[in-house]
Amino acid sequence: MAFHKEEIIRFRHCDPAGIVFYPRYLEILNDMVEDWFKVMGYPFEEMGNRLGAGVPTINLNITFMHPCRQGETLSLTLRCLKVGDSSFEINISGEQLGQPILDAQIVLCFTTIGRQVNKLSIPDGIRKKMQEYLTDPTAATI
Repeated sequence: MAFHKEEIIRFRHCDPAGIVFYPRYLEILNDMVEDWFKVMGYPFEEMGNRLGAGVPTINLNITFMHPCRQGETLSLTLRCLKVGDSSFEINISGEQLGQPILDAQIVLCFTTIGRQVNKLSIPDGIRKKMQEYLTDPTAATI
């Protein structure tokens, strides 16, 4: 199963050339992860308040294939590639009218939040939800 979302490219996303300024893609990707967690039943604000946990990015690799412009709709797809004890790997691809725009490989890790940041095991409920999105159900460890 995959998670899909449409993102309208707005003025705030673009540089003077009228294309998405690449750091804005990082915000778009983070919004995608945050929306995925919300759909799974674990909004970021509740994870922080209830579990004292967050999911910072620990590795990020993006390939940009084509520019995206103001007014266009970027179609995003998130797939879960691996789920480990505390970390998980996802892929987010973006396209516009069938044209590949970007492909991102992202590793995130469950951690405590606040002054002291330490690795945490992924809670069982969240792990089960993530596993529903695994592209290869045998990919259970990183």
